[in-house]
Amino acid sequence: MLVVVFAVSSRAEDAFHFLDVNGKGVEVSADPGLGRALLLHFWATWCPDCTEDLALLAEVSAGCDRVRAIAVNAGDGADEVQSYLSRHPTGLAVLRDPSGSAWRKLDGQGLPMNAYFTDRGREMDVGPKTRAQWKEFFAQLGCP
Repeated sequence: MLVVVFAVSSRAEDAFHFLDVNGKGVEVSADPGLGRALLLHFWATWCPDCTEDLALLAEVSAGCDRVRAIAVNAGDGADEVQSYLSRHPTGLAVLRDPSGSAWRKLDGQGLPMNAYFTDRGREMDVGPKTRAQWKEFFAQLGCP
């Protein structure tokens, strides 16, 4: 079963295929023309900076309907992700990129990594953010 989590993209390079935490296929496409930005936040269970970064992202993005924030695990197995999430619950939607193909498609250079799809196009950054940096990012997209 394939579930579409976001709108259909007009650009094929901005369509991604993931698995949910139960192993079902999910397609995520970026189409900021619909008035919502998409943030794909790539992380891994072994990444020392990812735990705090995920928590801050979840905190700052809560209640913002202008940005769809999705935490995408890059490369870990289903059991590892489930175990991690039981110890570090998050309010974010969590998907898996088991082979890291989407991360590589976006020229992944490290973790955590963010891919933003807005009306300005696609932007990327690598490395954790502080609470202030996340707040600034969401404020620039019109979130309180």
